[in-house]
Amino acid sequence: ISQTFVLNQITGLIKRGHQVTVFNRGRTNPGVLGDLRVEELTGDRNGDMSALRGRQWDVVIDNPTMLPRWVRTAGEILKNNTQHYIFISTISVYADTSKAGMDESTALLQLRDPASENPQDYGALKAASEAEAERQYPGKTTIIRPGLIVGPGDNSDRFTYWPVRIDRGGEVLAPGDGTDPVQIIDARDIAEWTIRMAEQKAFGIYNATGPASELSMAEMLHGIRAVTSAPVKFTWVPADFLASQNVRGWSNMPVWVAPRWRL
Repeated sequence: ISQTFVLNQITGLIKRGHQVTVFNRGRTNPGVLGDLRVEELTGDRNGDMSALRGRQWDVVIDNPTMLPRWVRTAGEILKNNTQHYIFISTISVYADTSKAGMDESTALLQLRDPASENPQDYGALKAASEAEAERQYPGKTTIIRPGLIVGPGDNSDRFTYWPVRIDRGGEVLAPGDGTDPVQIIDARDIAEWTIRMAEQKAFGIYNATGPASELSMAEMLHGIRAVTSAPVKFTWVPADFLASQNVRGWSNMPVWVAPRWRL
């Protein structure tokens, strides 16, 4: 989960008058919350979670969880101490991503090994975590399935590769023929929407990605170029050639997914 997404959640909640408690190990980027008025609880989902005991919250937003046992161990403490549990999942839970227009009823991945905690089973683990959430918090669960979360403060290369590379100028390798569709969601948008879901007690399962209308790879790259003065030439390279050179979509070529992987 993008750190900027979580920070936008926290700042948005505070601006709307909510009292916020955060629970984490306190190891990564200590002090990142700065002067934000939040209560900070320290613990570890693989160990000591005692800081959560004996407390009640109107809403719990579970952002980083991948493993079903993390949902289960937290649920043992929180299920009777909250009226609303929001689980941030992913569109990677779907078993077949080859069809356009998938909705929340599309079949999900299943874990081949129920005991697996292998990150390579990410989508199936998230799907199993969703099911565990429904068991722990029956009738009061919201499951949100984002696509690729991007925006200011994102220090990964999952999207930022493109604006950084285009701003350098020159000849830029662009994957495919430009017509391949891409989907992204701005961290600020999904954070604000998640807050509204909490305020409205909107239970259920929701896909959360964008934009509202179809966006092609060419439109995305030219849109990025429009905000830089660097001279740029895009050279579109066929997907089959990239595959023959072991250049993979999503990882080596962020955001983009090769057409043959969608068939």
